[in-house]
Amino acid sequence: MEISMPHLKETVYFIVNPMAGNGESLKVWKKAEKILQSKAVPHEVFFTREKGHALRLTKEILSGTNQDTRMIAVGGDGTINEMINGAIGFPHAIIGALAAGSGNDYVRGIQKTEGVEEALSLFQTNAFNAIDIGKFETNGKWGYFVNSLGMGIDAEISDEAERSPLKKWFNFVRAGKLIYLFIFIKKIVTYKPSCMELIIDGDRHLLKKVWFIVIANQPYFGGGMKISPMSKLDDGRLNVIAVHDIPLLKLLTVFITVLWGVT
Repeated sequence: MEISMPHLKETVYFIVNPMAGNGESLKVWKKAEKILQSKAVPHEVFFTREKGHALRLTKEILSGTNQDTRMIAVGGDGTINEMINGAIGFPHAIIGALAAGSGNDYVRGIQKTEGVEEALSLFQTNAFNAIDIGKFETNGKWGYFVNSLGMGIDAEISDEAERSPLKKWFNFVRAGKLIYLFIFIKKIVTYKPSCMELIIDGDRHLLKKVWFIVIANQPYFGGGMKISPMSKLDDGRLNVIAVHDIPLLKLLTVFITVLWGVT
């Protein structure tokens, strides 16, 4: 694929999470760097050292300029989420990503690029669009999300998958989705569905035996699971998916259906 970046004269900032994708991010960055150097694209790169570092780097960089500034994550959805939160309040921020994590739902459902070459070609002058961003509050603190926000058993699954030492092995054999199925089967035995109240556009909904609720800005979550096929990232709406008051067998069917992207 021919790489075309003729308009980029300003510095492009790359934030690399070296831990993303079991180190796959470093391979992705080396490939991108060769292309950038061959095209003489001015760029700077920063490597994160810990959780929250990408957020701080994004704020620091954007605070130093008031011109349109391209900032590219080289990592997964966690890295892009930190950068999105760091960019809040800076209207001159232009955020993109090179997929290098285990999930990559931002690239899959929002950026919609395949491979480093196509993504770099996209990062040209005026090659950007405004999209919706969700806002949430928990324990007195505000945060923002661009993909989805989940609560219930799916949140517990995602949290355990992120911490599980098995994740890297599933990723290594390119079967990242299976870690979610593995943990789901563990969780359904012990998870206790609860009642939740939703207020949507002023209307109250009391839901019983809630397994999970997902507030989606785009179709995918959990590394390619198509949870909300009707979601659009620029329609001014967030889609709410609530799975509640259903028997365990039906829940298992729903989860497998979502897992493999059946609509």
